Amino acid sequence: MCIRDRVSTQSTGSTKPTMPRTVHLAICLILVGLLSFSYSATPSQWKSRAIYQVLTDRFAKTTDTTSGCSNLGNYCGGTFKGLINHLDYISSMGFDAIWISPVVTNTDGGYHGYWAKDFYGINSYFGSSADLKSLVSTAHSKGIYVMVDVVANHVGPVGYSYSSINPFKSSSDYHDCNGCPSSCNIEDWSNQNQVEHCRLSGLPDLNQDSSSVKTTLNNWVRDLVGNYTFDGIRIDTVPEVSKSFWTSFQDTAGVFGIGEVFNGEPTYCGGYQGPLDSVLNYPMYFTLRDVFASKQSMNNIQTRIQQNTAAFSDLSVLGTFVDNHDNSRFLYSQSDQTLYKNALTYVLLSQGIPIVYYGSEQAFHGGNDPNNREVLWPTSFSTSSSLYKHIQTVNAHRKKAQVWNYSQVQRYSTTDFYAFTRGNTFVALTNKGSAGAQVHYTITYHPYADGTKLCNIFYTCLLYTSDAADDLT
Repeated sequence: MCIRDRVSTQSTGSTKPTMPRTVHLAICLILVGLLSFSYSATPSQWKSRAIYQVLTDRFAKTTDTTSGCSNLGNYCGGTFKGLINHLDYISSMGFDAIWISPVVTNTDGGYHGYWAKDFYGINSYFGSSADLKSLVSTAHSKGIYVMVDVVANHVGPVGYSYSSINPFKSSSDYHDCNGCPSSCNIEDWSNQNQVEHCRLSGLPDLNQDSSSVKTTLNNWVRDLVGNYTFDGIRIDTVPEVSKSFWTSFQDTAGVFGIGEVFNGEPTYCGGYQGPLDSVLNYPMYFTLRDVFASKQSMNNIQTRIQQNTAAFSDLSVLGTFVDNHDNSRFLYSQSDQTLYKNALTYVLLSQGIPIVYYGSEQAFHGGNDPNNREVLWPTSFSTSSSLYKHIQTVNAHRKKAQVWNYSQVQRYSTTDFYAFTRGNTFVALTNKGSAGAQVHYTITYHPYADGTKLCNIFYTCLLYTSDAADDLT
């Protein structure tokens, strides 16, 4: 939200007099509707959810402390119990789903969870199996879905000695280096055969073409979801495995799945929606960074939407985000929190399932991994920060208006302003920033009848009225 920018309401030639109004504005919204909860793991039910992404090791210790972590490249001490203790911090911000990092036992240094050692064990640094079950049940009691991150592409960095990996102990469980560069690593990301058969940064690449590996992975994800009653799965490193495998993996899991396709090309990413229920909307991520962090033309949003519409089968279940654990944080490259509020508002109210990375609400601004994986507990889980309150306000409206039930309709687009509606909700965004000049636009394409009053949710119900000429300024 660009709080210091202004939109002026003035006469537009109507015979009905209207009083001039000038207000601080970036987003105008109508408050309508009610929210209802019903547990389900289907894509349809996930549309109504707003997801808070958590790195378990970085969110909360079992016993509260404000001490930091001296080495972000290793374990810092976050636990399942710590997460349980602060679920209200998450739900009070308006989130009704959490995405937690992988839970299986990892090789040394795998604080992030992506270096599996024992697929059937629970990472003891995070807690016990009972602790994990308690986390899920407590979350459910608070109306929160739990999505677990899973990895089926690779295991931890053990070189070519697999005896410590359970259950994939044999070299036949992995792709060999035939057809790979001398490093055996993926070096040409335009070569799909190399992407699917070679190693990602030296990590042993599981051979899903093996019937035993495929069956074992499918049974594992089915049991993981069933034993802990997870509501969904986030799937790591999707393009590195064949689409045919993901179809069976998704079906066997039996819950909503959203995959990571780390690529900005809509056509490439769209090919994985079908084998999977959904993917992270990386094409829109790059556009939002360009538009709000780099202040490029906001017309890029409409262009991206057009491209995505042609490439994906269902935009409404794509994961929309502007930060995550694999990329430097928004505020690392752009320190203006007004621009960040605009970007977050787009994430929370646009078409798709919104995902907000932990620490965003505390203005974390870390650079590349591991600096973008800060510990949260030194903030004392403050609920008074400007960004926390902003997210809380937007999430509250999202639920009340049930915006997921309505299409996103573009109402105006120019280089520094973008507006859309979802039902009766009107969203106006700008990338002028906190020091930018005022912007003034008259919007004639809108759904409101003459005399309709719009209430700005960021102020004490300042009103905007559609006049007899059907103009909204």
